[in-house]
Amino acid sequence: MMAAFMTEFSPRFREIFFEVYLGLPRQGPGSRTCAARALGLCRGLPEAPAVLDLGCGTGGQTFQLAELVPGPILAGDKHGPSIERLQRAIIQKGLSRRISALTGDMADLHLPPGSFDLIWSEGALYSIGLKKALKVCHALLRPGGFLAFTDAVWRKENPPPEVKAGFDLDYPDMGWLDDDAAAIKDSRFQLVGHFTLPDQAWWDDFYTPMETRIAELRGKYAGDVYALSVLDRLAEEPEMHRSYSDFYAYEFFVARRPC
Repeated sequence: MMAAFMTEFSPRFREIFFEVYLGLPRQGPGSRTCAARALGLCRGLPEAPAVLDLGCGTGGQTFQLAELVPGPILAGDKHGPSIERLQRAIIQKGLSRRISALTGDMADLHLPPGSFDLIWSEGALYSIGLKKALKVCHALLRPGGFLAFTDAVWRKENPPPEVKAGFDLDYPDMGWLDDDAAAIKDSRFQLVGHFTLPDQAWWDDFYTPMETRIAELRGKYAGDVYALSVLDRLAEEPEMHRSYSDFYAYEFFVARRPC
C-alpha cells in the first residue's frame, strides 16, 4: 500500500489531489492586496492593457486581475478540468467579453510574438523551468511590457530534511532571491522591483480553505485507507508551513522588457 501511495502521479492520487485543490479560492499563495501592490510597480501600462495569465488554474487571480486592470485577459493552463471550471465561472460572472480561457502548455501556446502588455503568473513559471519561462514571456511581450510573477525561493540555509524533500519533489531547481534576479537579468529583462508575500497570503485563500476541504473529505472517505493516506500527505504541506515557513518564501517579481 505504501509503495502504491508513493507513486505520486497515479490516477487515484491525482483524483484526490484535484478533489482537494480545484475547489479552493486559489491553488497557491497570493492575495488581491499583493496583486494590487505588484500592479503598482507596472508604471506606464496602457490604459487597457492586453494581459496573459499563465498557469491560471481555476482563475482565482484571474478574476482579481479583471477587477484591478481594464482590458482583455487571456488565461491559460494545461490542466483541462481547471480551464473548464474557469470557463463556467467566466460565464457565471458575466465576464465573457473581458476574459477568455485557453488550454495549453505555457511553453508552446502558439500565440503571436509581442501580443501582450502584461504577462502575469503566480507560482507557475517554475513548471517549465524559470529560465525557459522567462524566454517565453520575453517573446510574448511587447517592448516596454511587464512581467509580474511569483516564485518560491529559499530564505535560510540548511532546511529540515522534510522541507528539503518536499520542495525537491515539486521544485528541485528552486533557488534564492539573487538567483531569480540574475535569471531575470540574463533573460534581457529589467528588474523593476520585488517583495515577499506576507504569511497571510498563504493562509486566507489557500491553506485555511485547504485544511477545511481535507477535513470534509476525511468524512467522505472514512474507511478508505488509501484515500485517507493521500489526505494525510496533502495535510503535511500547511502543517510544514506552520513550523518552517522561515526557511522559504514566495517572492513577487516585476520585470520589464526594455523598449
